[in-house]
Amino acid sequence: MRLTLYVRRDSPVHRLSAAWKLGMLLATGLLILFTDNPLILGTGLAMALAGFPLARLPMTEIFRQARPLLFVLALFFAAHAMFTSVETGTVLTLRFAIMILSGLLLTLTTRVSDLMAVLERALRPLAPLGLNPEKTSLVFAMTIRFIPALAETWETIRAAQQARGMERNPLALLIPMTVLTLRRADQISDAIEARGVDL
Repeated sequence: MRLTLYVRRDSPVHRLSAAWKLGMLLATGLLILFTDNPLILGTGLAMALAGFPLARLPMTEIFRQARPLLFVLALFFAAHAMFTSVETGTVLTLRFAIMILSGLLLTLTTRVSDLMAVLERALRPLAPLGLNPEKTSLVFAMTIRFIPALAETWETIRAAQQARGMERNPLALLIPMTVLTLRRADQISDAIEARGVDL
């Protein structure tokens, strides 16, 4: 199983329509912005985690592949704890964790084609304003497909730096990750342009 790619299961979460799941994701994002109570946010995080066993997805495999995201969240919390406050770091980290897990659950239980179809329908009223629904949904789909590649790149860099004894140096991880990510983004952009798609 690879993160952010649809995993076929017979579960209540899978049977929900893509429109409902996108709507719930949007509502979750809005609701967590209106509270800074760590207890409420912690409850929200527990509810997001509960969605994975409900969808019959293996938690051990998910956590194994999500380690890069956990590392980034830990750095995020540490930075805020040092420069703002522990409470602010806790609230912001919980918010990001809820959204990451909710988005992950959405993409693991929903086909990308279904998400694109819902987005195209939702964005169609904005077409007179110059927004292209098809291209916007394509960018969304490309973003989803790009995330597993980033996770694989992170694991490769981490393994290489671990062999050099540098896995505890954040710069030794973040600098090559940034360079390789930008290089891969350029390659994808060139491939799209070569196929005549003007984004």
